[in-house]
Amino acid sequence: MDLFHKLNLSFRHKLPVLRQTQAAECGLTCVGMIAGFYGHQIDMVSLRHRFPSSQKGSTLTDVMSFAQNLGMGCRAVRLELDELHKLSLPCVLHWDLNHFVVLKSISKNTITIHDPARGVRKVAMDEVSRSFTGVALELYPAATFEQKNEKKSISMLNLIRNVSGIGSAFTQVALLSLALEFFGIISPFYMQWVIDQVLVSSDRDLLTLLGVAFISITLFQNLISALRSWVTTWFSSMLSVQWSGNLCAHLLGLPLSYFEERHVGDILSRFGSIANIQSTLTGRFISSIFDGVMALVTLAVIFTYNANLTFVVIGLFLLYALIRWISFEPFRQANEDQLLASAQAQSQLLESIRGVQAIKLNNKQDLRVSTFTNETVESTNKGITTQKLSIGFSTLQGTISGVGKIVLIWLAAGQVLDGNFTSGMLVAFISFSDQFISRSAGLINALIEFKMLRLHGERISDIVLTEKEQNMESNIALAEQEGPVRLDIRQLSFRYSATDAEIFTGFNLAIEAGESIAIIGPSGQGKTTLAKLLLGLLKPVSGSICINGVDHTKLGMTHYRDLIGSVMQSDMLFAGSIMDNISFFDASLDRHHVERVARIAQIHDDIMAMPMGYNSMVGDMGSSLSGGQIQRVILARALYRKPRILILDEATSHLDVARESAINAAIKHMAMTRVIIAHRPETILSADRIIQISRNGIMEVPKPDFIRLVNASQPVLEAG
Repeated sequence: MDLFHKLNLSFRHKLPVLRQTQAAECGLTCVGMIAGFYGHQIDMVSLRHRFPSSQKGSTLTDVMSFAQNLGMGCRAVRLELDELHKLSLPCVLHWDLNHFVVLKSISKNTITIHDPARGVRKVAMDEVSRSFTGVALELYPAATFEQKNEKKSISMLNLIRNVSGIGSAFTQVALLSLALEFFGIISPFYMQWVIDQVLVSSDRDLLTLLGVAFISITLFQNLISALRSWVTTWFSSMLSVQWSGNLCAHLLGLPLSYFEERHVGDILSRFGSIANIQSTLTGRFISSIFDGVMALVTLAVIFTYNANLTFVVIGLFLLYALIRWISFEPFRQANEDQLLASAQAQSQLLESIRGVQAIKLNNKQDLRVSTFTNETVESTNKGITTQKLSIGFSTLQGTISGVGKIVLIWLAAGQVLDGNFTSGMLVAFISFSDQFISRSAGLINALIEFKMLRLHGERISDIVLTEKEQNMESNIALAEQEGPVRLDIRQLSFRYSATDAEIFTGFNLAIEAGESIAIIGPSGQGKTTLAKLLLGLLKPVSGSICINGVDHTKLGMTHYRDLIGSVMQSDMLFAGSIMDNISFFDASLDRHHVERVARIAQIHDDIMAMPMGYNSMVGDMGSSLSGGQIQRVILARALYRKPRILILDEATSHLDVARESAINAAIKHMAMTRVIIAHRPETILSADRIIQISRNGIMEVPKPDFIRLVNASQPVLEAG
């Protein structure tokens, strides 16, 4: 046996299932699964942090690079379908020309793959023939490979600990649960005493006393139960508000790249996992823990009745626990599959809603409905799988419980016939045994549900464990508190990921305070990327961006962005009035300033022509306004901030020439430094300087040369 196969055998573990979150990280996910198979347990959060992948996808070379960095050796092979059995499994297959999957096993007519997008799949050979491209990548532990656990997890206890009021709420629920357990323990004695004491002696006074006592107990029991339900409801609501608020604050504090790399439906699905965690922790977890503790007390009680019968009861409980333990992993996998399938269906629906105009114009309603229906069917099928498992478990558990109780009564009745039990003891023993089984089963269920919360914890970990934007707080202040500022870009280099080509290398540009520059160049040369770097939305690989000689990271992103007004191509309006959107829901609204900037943006007359003026609603994402009106409202919003730097990325592309010229003339005389990305000659010529950028570097274009280029219709004017 060669060294490769010896290493393969000595490192083997269970092949894990990892699911991609970003559309282009299937290759990285496959590497993570095979690393886990050989003993390097790692999750997608850790992989993503170590290997930021390109949004455009990964090549086979990139996948090999990921694997080598994790200490694995690689061997890329080209083979025919009938040669799959020669591969060392698991290995990576190139699939459908744009995807990677992990081949787990091969049978006569099917193969089993771990698909990063869809989970574990059995694929028939005819589908394999259509999807497999003939390229495979074998991965194996190299000399530098280490078996270790790099998985990051969220502690449920840490989540709870950060909630204010948790201590008092937990104490109240605990005391109320303890009282309920006490009442539950003594309730079976009522039947025993009535049968063994009252009926035997015909003592009516004792019957009355027992009746009054246990009616009082029942009233107290129900009162305490209602009080516990109320405390639990209040605690649940408090937990939901605080957790949701904290998670939303963290989510909105994440870098822009996080949102650009994920579907909205997937983010919402992960956010929704908080509700599942909260409902489990507050719904029955605390009470179930006390049920389990009191089950020990109940067990001690039934031991005093009969030890042999108690062992039968314990046997029934252990059988229940065994069934729950065996069924846990299938349940967990089925629930995860359903969550992911539901998120994909939600993403499809949200995408269709946002793109309904394009769908209608291209008559693709049927296609989108079909796609959504397929995703819904997939989600429903996953749900049916979960229900099948649940029905099967419930049926098996009910059968064992029913048969076990019949056998227990039969054995206990034999003890009565033998004179070891009274009739009342029989009734009480059966009642106590039912309590023990139900309480201990409740504890098992609570522990299983708590363990199942790891699934939801893993999903929100994609949000919680992703680092927020850095350098938000200010370490230094600008000496000049007002007026335009000087902007210096020094040796700036940037790429979106380690596998992408550099957009900028050693980029240098100086913009004087109050100066206006126009950025031009062919499409795809990095104009919008430069704007995002200047806004602090992207982090350069190297180099610096300085404001009046101070590095913008030292100013803190919060303070730095307060200096900037911007209009980006992807900017949008929010539900509310035009006044709200121009002021961006400013709590200390300056109505006169709103009107002033609206006039500069040439939108005031349009607003006054509307029935409700500045109080007119903009609709969903500005649906009640035209494209040009939306751009002008967003421009007014940027000017409302009284920025010292103004960055415009195709800010007037939807406007007519007259309005564009009026806006350019107004902005030109404002005291601010301006960076304008445009392709219209009128806007470009309004700037003091014209800078052309390309992958080869930057070049200043004199205005006379630019005018000649315009007249000659050079491609320099292409939009970015």
